[in-house]
Amino acid sequence: MSNIERTIFCNGCGVEITWSPIIQGERRYCCQDCLHGRGCTCATRQDLDDDRPNLAHSAPSPQTGFP
Repeated sequence: MSNIERTIFCNGCGVEITWSPIIQGERRYCCQDCLHGRGCTCATRQDLDDDRPNLAHSAPSPQTGFP
């Protein structure tokens, strides 16, 4: 099975769900807002998380020893 086949998308807004989804019957939702048919901000929050530097993979600064 490829990663694409294991990818879960929200049945409400279509965002890729990388956390535990809310399951109702055969449908999966990213949040309570999508479950109830309201607009959500999960895609925006996910984009913000993607823009944050990953400190675990940053090289330490020569001056401070910290990333």
